[in-house]
Amino acid sequence: MTDELYKTKAEVHNHGLEAVGKSLREINNNQSLTGAHKSGAGDAWETWFGKEKESGSEPDMRIAGVELKATPIKENKNGTLSAKERLVLNIINYKEVVKKPFETSHFLYKNKAIELAFYSWKPGIKKDNFVITNVALYEMMENPVDFAIIEQDWHIIDDYIKQGRAHELSERLTTYLSPCTKGKTAAASFRDQPFSDIPAKQRAYSLKGGYMTYLYRTYVLGEEPSPSIVTNPLVLQNKTLLDIILDKIKPFIGSERADLAKKFNVKDNTKSTNPEILKHMLGIKDAKEHDFGQEITKANIKPKTVVVKKGKKELKEEFKISEYKFDEVIEEKWEESELRELLQDTKFLIVVFEMDGDVLTLKGAKFWGMSDEDIEKSSRIVWEDTIHKIKTGVEIKWTPNKRTTNFINSSLKNKLFSKLSASQTAYYKDSPYSDKLPAKIKWINRPDKTDLYSDYYMTKQAWWLNKVYIYNQIAELFDSE
Repeated sequence: MTDELYKTKAEVHNHGLEAVGKSLREINNNQSLTGAHKSGAGDAWETWFGKEKESGSEPDMRIAGVELKATPIKENKNGTLSAKERLVLNIINYKEVVKKPFETSHFLYKNKAIELAFYSWKPGIKKDNFVITNVALYEMMENPVDFAIIEQDWHIIDDYIKQGRAHELSERLTTYLSPCTKGKTAAASFRDQPFSDIPAKQRAYSLKGGYMTYLYRTYVLGEEPSPSIVTNPLVLQNKTLLDIILDKIKPFIGSERADLAKKFNVKDNTKSTNPEILKHMLGIKDAKEHDFGQEITKANIKPKTVVVKKGKKELKEEFKISEYKFDEVIEEKWEESELRELLQDTKFLIVVFEMDGDVLTLKGAKFWGMSDEDIEKSSRIVWEDTIHKIKTGVEIKWTPNKRTTNFINSSLKNKLFSKLSASQTAYYKDSPYSDKLPAKIKWINRPDKTDLYSDYYMTKQAWWLNKVYIYNQIAELFDSE
């Protein structure tokens, strides 16, 4: 019945447009999604088209050849909009995927055209009340460079399965298309693989959060595309995107930063010096601030410049990965937390300068992503401990020289830790550097200045990684010394 109603892509998209401005409850036959699992929004979107929930191998709109997906959009602190999470596609059937080439794969058949519903996610708002703000018909083959990278990613996943290494799959291995974990319980999370007796985690194909953010901003909002690092898809026949990026940096290794700044006409010794130098090395010198090329955004690559003092085996400073807000993080569970997804889904492009006295020299660059073991063990322990303390009351000790919390400190063992993010400390309400806590602060030795040291406000926080831990990831750049 559904297929008879929507026989073409245009008919599917036109009906999708009619949902704009409606809440998830309204498109779900006015039935509540309260208590629904994470895909509740996706189920509501299928209901809008009269589609019954199933896990079939065909696109949801079979005759039109269109899959249906709903994905949340959030507002960032600077007012921009971005995807809240990756877009999960179909489960990877380890036994079946290896039987067909990419061109006739189940993945391409099911996902080459997707009717996307973007809904506005806000913390503290019931899922029922999230509103569809935009819809778009995404056609995967429309962008030749993107499609070439997605095909590369598919082959990486396929090769791992054929080598009997499905249990070693990780989102760190791929660029735009990721094999994300799917399923929470041990019984549901493991599957047999065809070329090994080792059970492998259940995984699904997914488009990375960065890819969805770029898609939304350009494809939906009509923002001007960022400069492209790769302009010809043919170069991807012999090289990966990561290889291309590193190859662009290699010719400058061994150069002093002052010389690079002069060469690229960049002001030296400022906060923007290193990012601007990197843009020039990548060939995108005219990109906007914080923009390192559209491929960097789509691939969830975070460029980070670090400094290592000559002879030291640690970074000069700790490694910041992301800020967070107290009212948002307390609503999360670890399995669906933004931090876990960021760590799973992000590659860091670590650009390394060695400091000898006052001279900085480009030592090299490396892509790195945290291992699944470090994510699920030490990082999870620190995350859960920190969230518990935020919920029950952070302990802050006042001394004349500094304020310290009872959060787990930076160490090589713990790796992850929470630390101040703002440029100034602040413990009062109307400060741009503070954030409101959900539970009363447990002050120790607080001075009698409640206007400066309140019960519910503390300096904004971010997640950081230990500087020795990160040095160990780039130590190979110093092995010849």
